[in-house]
Amino acid sequence: MKKNTLGQAESMRESGINPTLNTHGSCCVCGNPATFVADVSEWGSVRESMHCTVCQSSSRKRHVVKILLDLYAPSARFLYEAKPALSAFSIYSAVSNDHLHLSLGAENPNYVCSEYFPEVEEGKEKDGVVCQNLERLTFSDQQFDMVITEDVFEHIRKPEKAFAEIHRVLKQDGRHIFTIPFMFDRKTLRRVNTDTGEDVHVMPPDYHVDTLRNRILVYTDFGYDLFDLLNALGFQTEVSFFQHRDAMTLGIADSYVFISRKI
Repeated sequence: MKKNTLGQAESMRESGINPTLNTHGSCCVCGNPATFVADVSEWGSVRESMHCTVCQSSSRKRHVVKILLDLYAPSARFLYEAKPALSAFSIYSAVSNDHLHLSLGAENPNYVCSEYFPEVEEGKEKDGVVCQNLERLTFSDQQFDMVITEDVFEHIRKPEKAFAEIHRVLKQDGRHIFTIPFMFDRKTLRRVNTDTGEDVHVMPPDYHVDTLRNRILVYTDFGYDLFDLLNALGFQTEVSFFQHRDAMTLGIADSYVFISRKI
């Protein structure tokens, strides 16, 4: 029996699943007891992995949901318990068909999600999802209490414009809750020169997997000088890092979430 168990563990490691990182707990997204499975071969990092065996949410997604609960529904442990509290807030999420959309979209008239469809006029809908370009949002000034973006800004040609647009559409004291791959010990690197209408690669092209487009170009590797940009725009920014108890009970590991408040 022991030999068989060791053989299964070795097979999992060869596939990219590290059983030593797997943990059990309660998923704050779906509210179910679950195992969180670390498959780094497919997703590249633990923050993109640690998938809930019930709803398939990742470590990163659960960390964002935990921030929402802590800030806007502190008495709730799970997303479904927070629906009444969250319905009082106007929310814009720059992704569709994720766990937030499926959980909140149908019941919160103040919840808006978007994707960018090159063939669709900005502000118009495709299959019930509004088309938005984060560099030039069609929303009104001070329309939202919170904006959520997850691993989006590294793919934007001119991210400083998008951060300014999010500042514009947020209400006073509104929050931009976002995730990006980040280098805490280095300055920002621009992988592509976008000063003209054409992209000029100054570093070897890098792509991330994208559910709509198969793969999507990385324009920027963000570093610590991002805080200066956000401060100049009128944001006060803090970073939430995962805690040991989060990893043990919520399956949140190798994760960090930025919270920028419009001041």
